[in-house]
Amino acid sequence: MKRMLWLLFVSFLTLTACGQSDNQGSGSDGETTEPQPIEVALQVPEQAESGDSVSLTAKVTQGGENVEDAEEVEFEVWQEGTKEESELIEAEYQGDGIYGIEKSFEVEGTYVVQSHVTARQMHIMPKKSLVIGDSDTTKVNEGEHGQDSHEDSDHHHADGLTVQLDSPEAIKVHEDSKMTVSINQEDEPLTGANVTLEISFDENENPQWIDLNEEDSGSYTGNVTFAHPGSHAVNIHVKKGELHSHQETAIEVEE
Repeated sequence: MKRMLWLLFVSFLTLTACGQSDNQGSGSDGETTEPQPIEVALQVPEQAESGDSVSLTAKVTQGGENVEDAEEVEFEVWQEGTKEESELIEAEYQGDGIYGIEKSFEVEGTYVVQSHVTARQMHIMPKKSLVIGDSDTTKVNEGEHGQDSHEDSDHHHADGLTVQLDSPEAIKVHEDSKMTVSINQEDEPLTGANVTLEISFDENENPQWIDLNEEDSGSYTGNVTFAHPGSHAVNIHVKKGELHSHQETAIEVEE
């Protein structure tokens, strides 16, 4: 009898040790700790002269530590009102978490510089404005081009690419909402793409990233839960091979 009790006691100690080992690396409630988000400090001069070489850099960090192994860092540059003619330039690593390019601007006007940073399974894309030449000339150019209707529409064309976002008529806070993105290229469904929604409510909060799954040819779907009522900015990222396009729109979330 004593031998039986001793064996049960040893078995209990073994199971307890295994349970403690299994929980290593988890939080106090047994859940895996979420990785800290990456942060990008985009450095763009406010103004430069036409023809000058301009340094554009992005410092990438995570939890205060430099990120030296970013998967992809690119700078997209376009003159306001002409986003469909944007130029995408791959950045070079310069050390201390800084990735950058040198670029000259020949035409005066206001330009938008947007960095596309993919690192540690996260993606972030801040942007800033750059004035080339006389600011008075910039105002004239803005008046000539007007607002870029492609950039703020939920229907976007670029290199024969058409992106359409379909969402429920009524989107409620704290409820799953099905989002569908339909993509065509040259009037044919674009299949096998990586499609991600970047959803922002407040510029001081980290955006929500939703990877969509292709349910039908050229049709990508996923569920989104919104934590806040009000207007949300939605940036649709489409990547396939050398193709990298994105479209910005907005949706309203009800109480």
